[in-house]
Amino acid sequence: MRVPDTKENLDRCLCRECPSYNACMKEGMQGLFCARGKTNCDFERQGCFCGRCPVSTEYALNNFYFCNTGAAE
Repeated sequence: MRVPDTKENLDRCLCRECPSYNACMKEGMQGLFCARGKTNCDFERQGCFCGRCPVSTEYALNNFYFCNTGAAE
């Protein structure tokens, strides 16, 4: 399911708390990858919070690492 890119969803988003979220993503003020698409930053997978994110739950998303795979369809 497509996730709307809204301020409400961004405020509930857990991307910024994720162990894989890094300085490059922070500098670019990136987040809400399930709606906005994957990051252009290089990063190492160090864990993923997508499964516990309220945005992911609301839109019944089954995938993880949207920062790497891109927006939910």
